[in-house]
Amino acid sequence: MMKRYFVGLTAFVCLLSLSFFVGCGDPEGGKSSVSVGPDATESSEPIVLPDDLYDTSDLTYDISDAEVQELMALELPDDWFQEKNPKRHAKYFHAQLVQQFGNIPAVHIVAEHKRKQLLAPGGFITNLDELINYAKARYVLWPNESTLKSLDGYLKDKLMQETDDPELFAKIFREKLVHQFGDIPEVDIIVKGETKGMFGGFKLPDDADEYLAYHEALHALFPETLHLLESAREDVRKAKAEG
Repeated sequence: MMKRYFVGLTAFVCLLSLSFFVGCGDPEGGKSSVSVGPDATESSEPIVLPDDLYDTSDLTYDISDAEVQELMALELPDDWFQEKNPKRHAKYFHAQLVQQFGNIPAVHIVAEHKRKQLLAPGGFITNLDELINYAKARYVLWPNESTLKSLDGYLKDKLMQETDDPELFAKIFREKLVHQFGDIPEVDIIVKGETKGMFGGFKLPDDADEYLAYHEALHALFPETLHLLESAREDVRKAKAEG
């Protein structure tokens, strides 16, 4: 019997892609909060990341001494935060941070992120490494529960991308889906399917029921994946016909 393998990371990509687009409505680029019901909690032990992942000593940013001196000397109007010109607002924001915290990489990283936000009102595309550095920089400047939670989330995204441990992948992924959608059956179906896709793939027609259940649950939580559900149904039909 001919076996066909299908490997996919659809929900994983859907979830992470939200992190790579930063909208202007999100103050300082932090993650948007998600309101979920009382059942939206992870029943297993919390995921504890290694301490070295939180290290901020590797933060760097290239800026000339002349630029720093200019920012240090810039006189800020009392109402600078109401400045409508995006370039001028960005410069005021940068100067305010330099004057408050000094010439450290975290200041310039946060200021650069803010500049991109101001110059791209519709949002801008970034990558996970940049988001991690930005989250670390925010935590350096404002060490509190909110900035730590944001950093923790991005570090888990990174670990989920790079791990070769299916159990760790599934645990982190489930935690994220539960936070977004609640502790519902579709979450476990998607996590199981996504983990299978990441570490081996579906084999049709043997895995037809699981393959379709995964795509049906995926469509329930991510309606924009209807075309993938239809494609999955066609995959199963063809695999059964060939088998």
